Amino acid sequence: MKRALVVDDDDQFRLLLKRMIERYYDFKVFEATNGQQGIELFEKEKPHIVFLDVNMPEVNGLQFLEKINPFNSNVPIVVLTNTDDKECVQKILNHGIEDYILKTKFVTMLRERLEFTIKKIRRTTRIFA
Repeated sequence: MKRALVVDDDDQFRLLLKRMIERYYDFKVFEATNGQQGIELFEKEKPHIVFLDVNMPEVNGLQFLEKINPFNSNVPIVVLTNTDDKECVQKILNHGIEDYILKTKFVTMLRERLEFTIKKIRRTTRIFA
């Protein structure tokens, strides 16, 4: 079974995203409430995709990205956040993430982005299987 990791300190948003991914895409979803938990689950569970918030306690999303270094990982990372500060967005994009979505636009964009990313994962899995 494919695995997804949702790293977000907003309990309601995290639960909504988890339920959507499980229901529509049949993924096993692991949850972390901060970047440190996310790093630990990333290393332990080896997810196929990560959904990451930026503003979190302890270890934030940028620190998470620095630690796991997406350029050395084939795991797509989708950043879902309320942060639209241009400098912060540029730092996030410089880490080689798959996508960046403002939470306010999330509902309308999520399904489209998930479909694209899931198809990409399936193609890659078939190639390396």
